[in-house]
Amino acid sequence: MVTIQASAPGRCGIVGNPSDIYGGAVLSCSIPCRNSCRIEIGATPIELPDSRLWDAAHKRLPIGPCRVTLETDVPRSSGLSGSTAMIAAMTAGLLAIRGELPDLTSGVGRTAFAELVRDIERNDASIVCGFQDAYMISHGGLQLMEFPGKHPINPAPSGTLTEIDAETPFLLITTGVERLSGAVHGQMIDRWLSGDTAVIETMNCLPPLARQGAVAMIGGDWDLLAELMRENQERVAAIGGSGEPIDRLIKHCLDNGARSAKLAGAGLGGTVIALCDDRLDLERRLRAVGYVRFVVPEKTIGAKVEELAGRKSLD
Repeated sequence: MVTIQASAPGRCGIVGNPSDIYGGAVLSCSIPCRNSCRIEIGATPIELPDSRLWDAAHKRLPIGPCRVTLETDVPRSSGLSGSTAMIAAMTAGLLAIRGELPDLTSGVGRTAFAELVRDIERNDASIVCGFQDAYMISHGGLQLMEFPGKHPINPAPSGTLTEIDAETPFLLITTGVERLSGAVHGQMIDRWLSGDTAVIETMNCLPPLARQGAVAMIGGDWDLLAELMRENQERVAAIGGSGEPIDRLIKHCLDNGARSAKLAGAGLGGTVIALCDDRLDLERRLRAVGYVRFVVPEKTIGAKVEELAGRKSLD
């Protein structure tokens, strides 16, 4: 029997999101929460509670009958790319079983893997998503990612990444409001494709913020980073990409000591990323007003195969 387990982390957008969908740039970090997929060839299959993501990945990369076990640690529908992390874990496992896994010790291999994951998520799972999700989840770490030429209906050439060596003084707080990324991105994409000048101008303004944010983090200029995050949030909110739960949580963060705060992914709920001097104090204060789920961003490894047994029996 062949057994494989693979996992992939979630991610949080620091500055620049969601311009990655429109050929822009995003400064992003992985999180320690990981989704995992265990595949056992030769074991009796069991029915998954929700098989949509597995069906999409398996349709693209078919294998023989198997038992699939999924574990989810990334907060569900929270704007931290849980669906991408799960598809990445599934895809890594399927590719490993098929003997087709790219070299995940190289940047080139991880980028090829990221492009495949994004293609499966967008075209087989029909999930409206950007490019930072698959790239961040595949590569891990703290990255400035740039996607010139890409847009919602044009995958274009591969993006480029610059790994950033800096502290990550952030706290992630979920609003508790679950929503699908397509509920936010779908409408925004339609507006961009139709020539909505407000959306186009906003997406053109965000990439420079990401690049400046990388410089600010490397230099430890937290005042500048706070201002960049604030501007990012204001611009996205002005075109309807934030929402009341996010706006309320941002106010709570600022009122309780955060330097700045903004949405970490798609809006209308999900998660806020707060720049702060004292994570524990901010978390304590936010718990007092009712928030319960917190995550600390971490420069962790991207998608990986954790276990592979019985390979010879597959040959």
